[in-house]
Amino acid sequence: MSLLRRLLIAALLLAVAVPPVGAQSRRPITFQEFAAARIVSDPQLSPDGQWLLYAVRSTDLAANRRTTRTWLAPVASGPARQFPNESTMAVEARWSPDGKSVAYTSGGQLWIAPASGGPPKQLTNLTGGASGPVWAPTGGHIAFVSAVYPDCRDDACNAAKEQAKAESKVKARIADDLMFRHWNAYDEGTRSHLFVVKPDGSDLRDLVPGAKYDVPPGPFGGSEGYTFSASGNDLFFTAKDQGAQDAWSTDLNIYMVGLGGIAGVVTATNKGADQNPVASPTGGRLFYASQRRAGFEADKWRLMMNDSITSDVRELLPNWDRNADGIVAAPDGTSLLVMAGDHGRDRWFRVTFDAKGNVGTPQPVITEHNNTQLSISKNGTVAWIRESASAPGEVWIGTLDASGVSHQRQFTHENDAHLAQFTLPPLEDYWFTGANGVKIHGWVMKPPQFEAGKKFPVLLLIHGGPQGAWLDAWSTRWNYQMFAAGGYGLVVINPTGSTGYGQKLTDGVSKDWGGKVYVDIMNGLNAALKANPWLDSTRMAAAGGSYGGYMVNWIAGHTNRFKALVSHAGPFNLEHMYAATEELWFPEWEYGGPFWNAAAMATQYRRFSPHLYAKHFKTPTLVIHGELDYRVPYTEGLSMFTTLRRQGVDARLLVYPDEGHWILKPQNSQLWYKEFHGWLAKYLATGPRM
Repeated sequence: MSLLRRLLIAALLLAVAVPPVGAQSRRPITFQEFAAARIVSDPQLSPDGQWLLYAVRSTDLAANRRTTRTWLAPVASGPARQFPNESTMAVEARWSPDGKSVAYTSGGQLWIAPASGGPPKQLTNLTGGASGPVWAPTGGHIAFVSAVYPDCRDDACNAAKEQAKAESKVKARIADDLMFRHWNAYDEGTRSHLFVVKPDGSDLRDLVPGAKYDVPPGPFGGSEGYTFSASGNDLFFTAKDQGAQDAWSTDLNIYMVGLGGIAGVVTATNKGADQNPVASPTGGRLFYASQRRAGFEADKWRLMMNDSITSDVRELLPNWDRNADGIVAAPDGTSLLVMAGDHGRDRWFRVTFDAKGNVGTPQPVITEHNNTQLSISKNGTVAWIRESASAPGEVWIGTLDASGVSHQRQFTHENDAHLAQFTLPPLEDYWFTGANGVKIHGWVMKPPQFEAGKKFPVLLLIHGGPQGAWLDAWSTRWNYQMFAAGGYGLVVINPTGSTGYGQKLTDGVSKDWGGKVYVDIMNGLNAALKANPWLDSTRMAAAGGSYGGYMVNWIAGHTNRFKALVSHAGPFNLEHMYAATEELWFPEWEYGGPFWNAAAMATQYRRFSPHLYAKHFKTPTLVIHGELDYRVPYTEGLSMFTTLRRQGVDARLLVYPDEGHWILKPQNSQLWYKEFHGWLAKYLATGPRM
């Protein structure tokens, strides 16, 4: 072999064996660097598809706050600029139908500004603020919501009540009925009402004066809860008006109200939940999501159509075993884009229909990784947020045509340079056999420190809900990369009860909290260990929040195979939790009734409550809770911790007086991860082994 040939082969082998310089310098992400990632959201295309508005949220860790600003950029090419100007923190930016103006909220009030630049104009100065602007298709009005006292007839009355409350030395709360508190806040007497205003600031009106309900229902509803008709003369909105039954009813309804007032119920015959109306751009049809079963918050969200011309109300896709989690109408009125969870990823499907309402089979059009928040223009340009377990969301752009959504490309690059510093492993799919022979989906993720031939400690993650799912997505709370950065191999399972795998699997957890899910998780862990010999079965921990925290508490009483556990906001005593939580429809469905129901007591409360197995607790456990958590009251965490320590089991309690079910403040989140990793390192001897 010639010297030149030997040198060429050596150079080739060296190029293959040695990673690029950039790859060599990559490292695990730290919390400070995780917090520095910018969160892109809310893409809004101009009606002609030439311009895009989008929001970017940044975190100031030292100041312990997050701020969001809106940006405007040409779709074809060119630099983005802050909208409406560099000094304004604008959110919820929405184009006028003619594309000349943008309505947005800033400082808790509604504003409008020329899209081409110019001085903004403030449209509201309401005591209860303003949020969620939605334009009428005619451009004549903007709908939004504001908090009011229902018995007030003007804003002066609202202001007087707020002032009196602020000046009062008595802070006691009095309740005559449920729900007197919800999620993380007490009922202070106000309700979110639907308003309209003209773009010049005139004709400001409360369309539901005196209403005792919220538009849309709290705590998470936004502007997807209301929409104008094609004519702009009427609005459809989601509300829940169940009076004393509010705490145990899931009967949300869609109402219609004209600009002159007087609201009527559109969906009165269905006793399950109806929400998120979308009016056809061509008129005559209303689309919405609906659940058939009353009292069950995780029933299938059916895609419904109400045809006002033919008086036909029907489910469009009765044989499609997925949820209509998001609905966007195409401008020509001949199709819908529907978002649905599907095997651990949010995907968009196209649903076409003809003039008679005949519906085609849903066709997947946006499927790679996780895709949400879609906007569409009149020329068929679409924009949406795409994220993955390895990258925060960015705006993507494509074109809706006969083949689906073509020419897909990443539009924003807010995090590319920042993420290039880190090793961010992807999720790796796998399937296994769970309880009763059912196929269950899961993922494993290698630690960023991964080396072939070495073993790494294992962290099993258990999701909440229980009707929920781990997604191939970038979370700002339970983030895969932040867990793996500690040197752990992740096992992430979507067991019985998970959404996105068909309603039968979702239904399977109800009245069986400690049953099939536990089998699925243990089977899934065993399957991951067998298929991935780099996972060290002698060094394992499990962690979960909400229902995942329940399952951690359940695991503590049923196996000693883990070296450490982390229980965040986990139910401990199901009887106590029933009487202290706020949404009673949840435990009544999940456990078959209240705890004084004899059958429910015998088969659920006295069978699946973790506190009944406390004598078996031996695994060291970190218990985390927020005092403002009214979904799973923080006394559940206190009880778990007390029980562990009274029996001499090593445990640590982390309680936040200023947080609810989720830990949201930046420095609180920093402490959360510090305690989490400190606890696992104490028991798992972090680091690879041969």
